[in-house]
Amino acid sequence: MFVMITATCPLDKTVQVTKKFIEATAKPTPPFMKRHQMLVTTNLSSGLKYVSIYEVDDTKFKEATIEFTKRFVPLYEIEGYRYEIEPMLTAEEALPLIGIK
Repeated sequence: MFVMITATCPLDKTVQVTKKFIEATAKPTPPFMKRHQMLVTTNLSSGLKYVSIYEVDDTKFKEATIEFTKRFVPLYEIEGYRYEIEPMLTAEEALPLIGIK
């Protein structure tokens, strides 16, 4: 299973968020989680936007969600910081759900 994490923060909080994020992610991820990509962009309306794609062992989604949340707790104190954790399906997994094989 893949998990997409989208986080945003106001542009004036970028340095603060980046420092906290580096601290929060200093410890290695558990073996059941593998980060494939972390992308960053800026937008005048939402500020800085981070998108991370992780591959998570299907049987460890709950544990991965707990791990992701622990990493984001230190960022809660930053005004305007928001994040969302979304489980994602590959196209091959999603097509049968709409009746296409």
